[in-house]
Amino acid sequence: MASGDKSYFDNDGNSVNVTLTAAVLKDQLVLVQGWLGIAASDGAIGDTIALSIDDRAYQLTVPAAFAVAKGAIIYITLANFTGHTVQDAAFVAAPGAGIVAAFKAMEAKDANNVVVAKMLASASLLS
Repeated sequence: MASGDKSYFDNDGNSVNVTLTAAVLKDQLVLVQGWLGIAASDGAIGDTIALSIDDRAYQLTVPAAFAVAKGAIIYITLANFTGHTVQDAAFVAAPGAGIVAAFKAMEAKDANNVVVAKMLASASLLS
């Protein structure tokens, strides 16, 4: 059989297993092995965990000073991570070099700095 001659279903592609080089907590937005996603479980250095990389809606806490209106794209600066964890400075309102469109707000940010936003699955496909 030639390469690419046939393809077969493997899985639904909604998550990917990654190996951690820093500890993470369940439900954190993390960047691991080139994947931006939501940690499906707690993990320590050396653990393999699943990251959700789908396009579902999530409740996301954003920095207090970061304004989010319904319909806004929430961009993440890839350089602003400590270990695998996103830092407040990573949240930006416009695209640019080293920045990915990560979420689209389904509601405006509430008084607790929480936004209901749809993860843009294409953001998880980082090189």
